[in-house]
Amino acid sequence: MPYNSTEWKQITYRSRKLIGIKQHKKRANNFMLEVNIKALRKRKFVTIAEKGESGIRIALERYAEFKADIKAGYFVEAKSFEDIFKRMLLMKNISIRWQKMQEATYRNHIKPYIGNKNIKEISSYDIDEVLIRVRSKAPATKKSIMNIVKSVLKYAQEEKIIKVLPLEKRHNISVNALEQKTLVTNPHEKFLKVHSAICSVFADNITMKSIFLFGLYGRRKAEVLQMNWKQIDFKNAQYIIPSTHSKIKTDFVFSLPQEIAATLKQLPQPKRGLIFVNPRTQKRYTNIQREIKAIRAAAGWKEFTFHSMRNLLASTLHARGVNASYISSVLGHTNPNTVKQYLTMERTQTVIEEEINSILSA
Repeated sequence: MPYNSTEWKQITYRSRKLIGIKQHKKRANNFMLEVNIKALRKRKFVTIAEKGESGIRIALERYAEFKADIKAGYFVEAKSFEDIFKRMLLMKNISIRWQKMQEATYRNHIKPYIGNKNIKEISSYDIDEVLIRVRSKAPATKKSIMNIVKSVLKYAQEEKIIKVLPLEKRHNISVNALEQKTLVTNPHEKFLKVHSAICSVFADNITMKSIFLFGLYGRRKAEVLQMNWKQIDFKNAQYIIPSTHSKIKTDFVFSLPQEIAATLKQLPQPKRGLIFVNPRTQKRYTNIQREIKAIRAAAGWKEFTFHSMRNLLASTLHARGVNASYISSVLGHTNPNTVKQYLTMERTQTVIEEEINSILSA
């Protein structure tokens, strides 16, 4: 509210003039609070429903709270939720890829509802509104959205921009390891069809065959397309997904399936550099939609995407009774606490590879 001194009057309460509190001459329920501490002047305008002495008494209480907040360092100029979100990202030590994913989630699911709202004014009702808007999304998606909301609010609290978190128990979204993956119907049959499609469609294209086999064994598209030869250890039958390519700052070591090792050995093997180089650009592949469509048609699976292979693997192993911890391990779980637990396991994943070999040889 713009301050015009001629519109405000000094208040006398119980025979004494109040310092730092003024009342609007025309709108008696509007008060201006002014605190001066160490040459720092801060004003705050409040509206109080009560009238007369009751309203003035509440204004005094608000003034005392306002002064205490300033002394404690809580008074920061008003910022929008988006301002705090951007600031938080700058302070986080995360990969560029993960930052872009966070930005996309915020832009699509949070910004339209609370992005421009003053973070001090965000209530639990506003957070409810975000959840209502995304109620049709998968549990894992809703959890990701709420994690961003919570992180921004907690960051604002740490920076003394807000005092109280407007979070309730209902804002906690719990997702177990398998719920994070969309279970596929008839997974065993589809797994065989997709594997057969990869081998037939890319019979003369070892590069694409290798890329899609990595996907079928649980790797994300971005992880595969960025792969470097130094990540492959043929001697110990292992490969690494470095922290720079994963969603969290953790290196993952996986066993190298014999089938994938055999296809990789058919490619030129320089000492360093990208494994999968686009011959037209001499850079890594950025678009493999044509190849995805080819597998979609060959496998007869209209909804097929590269990411579908992760869901397919999880569903197939789940249907065969494989323990959820093994499935989380082979997929490269993104929950830091879960990762710490699974890193104590031998990540050779003998169980997983035996299951896949059993499926393919059936």
